[in-house]
Amino acid sequence: MMLRDSVVPYHPGDYTPTDILARVAFHYPDKDELIKMRQHAREIEPRVYKDNGDVYGQLKDLLIKLPERVAKLKPDELPPFLKQLLDAGSLALLQEYATPPQNEKYVIQVNQYLDELARINPIVLPEDQRHEELSVSLNRTIVIPSQSTTPIRADAVYSNQQLEELRGRLLGLARGHFIADTLAPKIVALTIDTFKNNPTQTLDVLKTAERQDQAAQAIMAADADILYEPKQTIVPKGDVSLKGWQLLRAENDAYLSEDGNIWKSRAGTAASVILLTLVLATYTAKYQPRVIRNQARGIAVTGLLFSMLVIAQLAGVGSSPTYVFGIAPTIVVAMILTIAYDQRFATGIATIHAALVTLALNQSLSFFLVLFTGVLICCFLLNDIRTRSKLIEVGGVTAVVLILASCAASFVQLYPIQFMFRNALYAGAAGLGVGFVVLGILPFIEKAFRITTSMTLLELADVSHPLLRRLSLEAAGTYNHSLQVATLSEEAAEAIGADSLLCRVGAYYHDIGKINKPGYFVENQAGGENRHLTLNPNVSKMIIIGHVKDGWAMAKEYNLPTKLLPFIEQHHGTTLVEFFYHRACDSVPTDGPKISEDHFRYPGPKPKSKEIAILMLADCVESAMRTMTEPTSARIETLVHELAMKRLMDGQFDECDLTMRDLERIQRSLAKTLQSFYHGRIPYPSTRGMTSATGDSSTSSTSSSSAATKSA
Repeated sequence: MMLRDSVVPYHPGDYTPTDILARVAFHYPDKDELIKMRQHAREIEPRVYKDNGDVYGQLKDLLIKLPERVAKLKPDELPPFLKQLLDAGSLALLQEYATPPQNEKYVIQVNQYLDELARINPIVLPEDQRHEELSVSLNRTIVIPSQSTTPIRADAVYSNQQLEELRGRLLGLARGHFIADTLAPKIVALTIDTFKNNPTQTLDVLKTAERQDQAAQAIMAADADILYEPKQTIVPKGDVSLKGWQLLRAENDAYLSEDGNIWKSRAGTAASVILLTLVLATYTAKYQPRVIRNQARGIAVTGLLFSMLVIAQLAGVGSSPTYVFGIAPTIVVAMILTIAYDQRFATGIATIHAALVTLALNQSLSFFLVLFTGVLICCFLLNDIRTRSKLIEVGGVTAVVLILASCAASFVQLYPIQFMFRNALYAGAAGLGVGFVVLGILPFIEKAFRITTSMTLLELADVSHPLLRRLSLEAAGTYNHSLQVATLSEEAAEAIGADSLLCRVGAYYHDIGKINKPGYFVENQAGGENRHLTLNPNVSKMIIIGHVKDGWAMAKEYNLPTKLLPFIEQHHGTTLVEFFYHRACDSVPTDGPKISEDHFRYPGPKPKSKEIAILMLADCVESAMRTMTEPTSARIETLVHELAMKRLMDGQFDECDLTMRDLERIQRSLAKTLQSFYHGRIPYPSTRGMTSATGDSSTSSTSSSSAATKSA
């Protein structure tokens, strides 16, 4: 939060309703001005050129050999460039120079002309390499290292397009050595053509860049340092530019450095943070004490709040839009805590986080109200995640509400329409973007907070899950029993407002431990002999009770969420395995030691939640219903009531918050669902013999004992 010292209320693109004046004098190193000055120094630095070979030697060779070249040619036999250049008079004169002693005279004239040209020494550059400023100022210079280190004046430099200016000077030289009207213009034309095809110099790119760098580095940062006086306008009313934002930061730093202002600011920030932290800790201890007891959860919550505050603070220090990166982190906190805990806790913590963000970003009450509105809507709508689109829908609605809230805040502050629309767009993007972000990190949220969302439960409810596939193939009877218990549990949970989806998925997996020894459980015997009839009751008891431990180990092996483990571990509580307990008692002589019930009870623990208590009841009534020969509504209701009271009197519901009203509603729901399972049907004549109650006595005895085993 101490980064708040580097945060100013306005960012690039924000609107300031009045001129912002400097509170103190400060220096601002104008980086843009420094860049411009250095660029200007680069542009005005003379370019460096190098010789382009012996151009004058090429010109001399061309002129001296010209008479010999045209000596025996007719006008129509001349090369194209000479045919356009030479007329009949100049051609005849050149042919005359080709014969001695005129030839020697011509050579002397050419040498004298070239000597005069060398004294002028025109510098001819290619057009695309000539410095742009040379045609503007005659005082501009370039450097030609191959000839001299002395800069050459710009009036001696010509480009290809400026050679007409040079033509006049060369014509004056040529007329002094050649016949003025006949040959002099032709000699000058050949000179100009030679310079066009072979400029005297070309740009030395490396040395030019080196000189430009040196010129730019000579401009110091202090050269672009601007002094602002107190009460001088640093940001005018209207749109805050990037430079205006930088000026605000420079002025803020200067203001805090005077008269201990920075320590006053830090002391106020520290006091505010300590106060909000105490409120945060008290609220957490009151409504989510398990966060304090569970260090992993505490670290997860702390990490979430810290990271989101850092993101918001970094956005404040930087130039990012406040209505995007200032709003989004708090909405992320609200969403994640609602998923991990509940709406009330998430609303309280996210509101405190909103206050911290508002303080960190130096924002007004209007900004806090926008944040608070988004937090409320997000927490109220995000109650259960059963589809992937849920988070996107909540993000979309939150975005709409944030847009409306930001528009209201802009109206309060009298912002122009264009700035109101901009802030509304940013706020909406923050709300919608958070939905996609949380959807992407949802698996990591579940692992960090050790939670299981409804969406994950729905994935676990898929019958193609490997563990359910094993259950259906290796213990088909148990699988069918689990499906019916799941239906009973789901309806009962709906009746009392419990988590029905959790009940259903917990019921699917509550008996997976029977996969290891499926033949010892009656629902998987399919008419075969009950194996427990030949076993000692203590051994049978260990097999029956062992399915809880086996199920817990199997759930860990298949990485089932920790939320489902209590359903496997607690669905029998500490109930008595009655059938084998009574068999053990019958096997003991009358005068023998009495067998303790504790020896034949499940190890527990007892159900810790309403959902597990519902599963306990649904499990026992579904098993008991299999032994009922003529299920009627009255008999079903009586059976459900007796089993519920038996569990109640046995103290199985002592550790969960199940009320008597809840228990009564659960009984009604279970009875109603069982009646739909075991409703009567009209016996058809063709199947009456197959559905008669008469049967083999031995089979009936076996079935009765097996049912008792399951019921136990």
